[in-house]
Amino acid sequence: MSLELRGIVKSFGDFSLGPINLKIESGERVAVVGPSGSGKSTLLRIIAGLTPPDGGAVFINGTDATKTEPWRRGVGVVFQTPALFPSLTVLENVAEPLLSRGVSKGEAYGRARDVLVRLGLGDLVHRYPAQLSRGQQQRVSLARALVLEPQILLFDEPLTALDPPLRGEVLPYIYEASRGRTVLYVTHDFEEATFIARRVVVIMNGRVVADGDSVEIFENPPSSAVAEFLGYSNKLPADCGHLYFRPWDVRPGSGYRGRVIAVWYKAGKYEVLARVSDSYIRLHWPHKPPTDIIEFDIARGKCFRD
Repeated sequence: MSLELRGIVKSFGDFSLGPINLKIESGERVAVVGPSGSGKSTLLRIIAGLTPPDGGAVFINGTDATKTEPWRRGVGVVFQTPALFPSLTVLENVAEPLLSRGVSKGEAYGRARDVLVRLGLGDLVHRYPAQLSRGQQQRVSLARALVLEPQILLFDEPLTALDPPLRGEVLPYIYEASRGRTVLYVTHDFEEATFIARRVVVIMNGRVVADGDSVEIFENPPSSAVAEFLGYSNKLPADCGHLYFRPWDVRPGSGYRGRVIAVWYKAGKYEVLARVSDSYIRLHWPHKPPTDIIEFDIARGKCFRD
């Protein structure tokens, strides 16, 4: 199913979302990224029918679904926090959406078991949510969304509450489950977004500020704000305005000179905090760096006139 947003707007106090115009083709996976408070989750809730827009329309497969009840939209939603009933077993939790729609108990439990097996949870069907790890709970939440066989899947930062090892456990299941479906994946983590989708939409302050191929956006951000969000954390004055660059965009050289503030070892490489003129700069260094003065060249960066 295709998904299209036409002129979506929504206001909460001083915050205003939109107008948002976005089209996702049937079977396309799109990630929506942006800092906290940018309007990503609000946009997802409008698509799901959980929050009404102040204006604009949501089209699903070419039909205006703006006023259609959430359960009639054919959309599955996975939230940050697993929405599980603590008094029900894993199997009962996953079967519940089917039972509430009048599916017989035998069929509902059979379909629920099939989904759980696909998500590697077949041996946990009789456990209760409190007996599961956070990663397993989130997979059960994914199973609840999949059991209705939705053609559109919405993910609202599903890994935010998980520690890094658990994120690595759940992410492959999300990727596999989204194959062949239309997917909108909301996250503030750009790396996570690019694992799920090639097309990325960047939202800041309630507006779409970039929409396109993830590699192109990462290498050529359209503004300094997007550059900073994508990890261009260093900024130095330059003839072109301000030169933004990432910690790994440097190499030993003589173009710039800074005073070393701190050195630490992380994930197989040295990192350096240095003072260059009036700016603090973070650098990745290929070998053990000096402890007093460091000299470097910028291999690549982006210039913006702020």
